[in-house]
Amino acid sequence: MTSLLMASTAENCSGYRTCAQCLEQPGCGWCTDPSNTGKGQCMEASSRGPMRMPNASAIAKAKSEPVLDPGLCPSDNHYNWSFIHCPGIIGVHRHRAGPQCIERACQCNGHSKCINESICEKCQDLTTGKNCDSCISGYYGDPTNGGSCQPCKCNGHASVCNTNSGKCFCTTKGIKGEECQLCEVENRYQGNPLKGTCYYTLLIDYQFTFSLSQEDDKYYTAINFVATPEEQNRDLDMFINASKNFNLNITWAPSFAAGTQTGEEIPIISRTNIKEYKDTFSNEKFDFHNNPNITFFVYVSNFTWSIKIQTFDFSLKMVTLRTAVISAVTSGTRALHAVTEALKLFIDINSCLTLATEYEFVIHPYTQQLIREMQQMASRPFASVNVALETDEEPPDLIGGSVKGHKLKHLKALKPERCVTGDICLLASAETQSPKKK
Repeated sequence: MTSLLMASTAENCSGYRTCAQCLEQPGCGWCTDPSNTGKGQCMEASSRGPMRMPNASAIAKAKSEPVLDPGLCPSDNHYNWSFIHCPGIIGVHRHRAGPQCIERACQCNGHSKCINESICEKCQDLTTGKNCDSCISGYYGDPTNGGSCQPCKCNGHASVCNTNSGKCFCTTKGIKGEECQLCEVENRYQGNPLKGTCYYTLLIDYQFTFSLSQEDDKYYTAINFVATPEEQNRDLDMFINASKNFNLNITWAPSFAAGTQTGEEIPIISRTNIKEYKDTFSNEKFDFHNNPNITFFVYVSNFTWSIKIQTFDFSLKMVTLRTAVISAVTSGTRALHAVTEALKLFIDINSCLTLATEYEFVIHPYTQQLIREMQQMASRPFASVNVALETDEEPPDLIGGSVKGHKLKHLKALKPERCVTGDICLLASAETQSPKKK
């Protein structure tokens, strides 16, 4: 039983990489090598010196007692043996919590020479820190006691990783994984970061807002989008703005696969240090008809944290307002009095139908189309608008503001809606006042 316990302890001793960790374990001692860098080895020991553990055959023959072996840490070759305190103890400081050792040991983990037996002169081997016990930025590993550091493996999508675990801090929004090897498909990102990058899939006629303000977003410096026109006979309008400056590159390819796998993207525009960009991509120029899978790639890069980015792609025909059909319902009488009241409601409509997600805000295309139509109408102050009424009775007297002797008292606009004819309708509630009896 004793021999098995000793063997287990020996295996555990060899796993400790610093003198302080080693001497905290019972039955372990530290042998410092003569390199004057703090490098050494933790091994099975007693107060008399290092112990040689029996091999498997000796254990089988019941000759399992560990044997004292000073040759494992030969002092003649300037190796230094420690069992109670790490090398460099020069005194004891009295403290109310108990006596504490004062150390002047060289603890550079084998990556630097010591100055005055305690200060690391210059950390080498891609290490940093007071004791050269951490990897420099862009590298990871365990450099203690002569350990090594290796470059972060991030597939070109990060330059910095966790110095201990090697987990990459991806710089492009939508790319994830320990080595930045995956796209966030659950959040509408697609692509292949092992061959290219990841893109957020934009919906035509929707507005998206990306708010990169959380602590986890601080490493992001780029975000990419992809948009495909839904109809071949309509232009694609694009609008992008941000709270800080960014660089912008837009390309196109006959299909999404061509753009992400074979690099056949064709440049369209390139801008630097901008906050806003608007453009229209003509269906005739880019031949949407013969390129039904045409894809536009939008690369937003070189921005700093934190930032808010908005993008809006739409592909709609311009709508000309010709007739507004407005219905007003009362107790048996339908009437209209104030067209200006209806127009005011049109102009005051805003993006109240906004759907918020974790970092995206989407405005429904129906609301967006109403807004564009209202803005177009408002930009034509001298245009005329014809008004038609739906009524089961005789047409009302619009000039006099009365209907068959009933005076219009109050008109309340309710909501806009699309008529079956494709025009804009406004549902309203009207209140009339009967003429006084003489």
